[in-house]
Amino acid sequence: MDQGKILSYAQLGETDLKVSSIGFGASPFASIYESIDENEAIAALREAIESGVNYIDTAAAYGAGKSECMVGKALKGIPREIYYIATKVGRFSLDPAEFDFSYDRTIESLDNSLRNLGLPYVDVIQAHDVEFAPSIDFVLNETLPALEMAREQGKARYIGEWWWWRAILLCRNAV
Repeated sequence: MDQGKILSYAQLGETDLKVSSIGFGASPFASIYESIDENEAIAALREAIESGVNYIDTAAAYGAGKSECMVGKALKGIPREIYYIATKVGRFSLDPAEFDFSYDRTIESLDNSLRNLGLPYVDVIQAHDVEFAPSIDFVLNETLPALEMAREQGKARYIGEWWWWRAILLCRNAV
């Protein structure tokens, strides 16, 4: 299939990722909104990739890892270089009490996500709903260093919404 005729592609921020104009959000794989058949979900993701979609978004919070596991099953046998995957840390369920942005939990969460996805790395790692962290200082001193360490170790290529982190750091340094 000639993917270029179906979708357009653009560079994602300051990364080298050239992502499709339509991404695949995998939160429904967790049956959050309604029950979903695993085979249908896998077929839907494979069809999206076949149609040129190359950006897939999931999170540990989507069904306590269920979405990531299903995405991992769908990606088996698909060449790693034809898709980009993003996941999130910090939130672990739909329960607002299930947030933990600590350094250790951030690293543990990413390691669990990699196992669920069956991948050695993700393209983008993000902090999920960071506004629910104890404080912005907590995020800057715990979460961000953990994400940086993961990037340095090759577990994540990019930290999502890096512009946001930079803006916070610049504002703090200007005070």
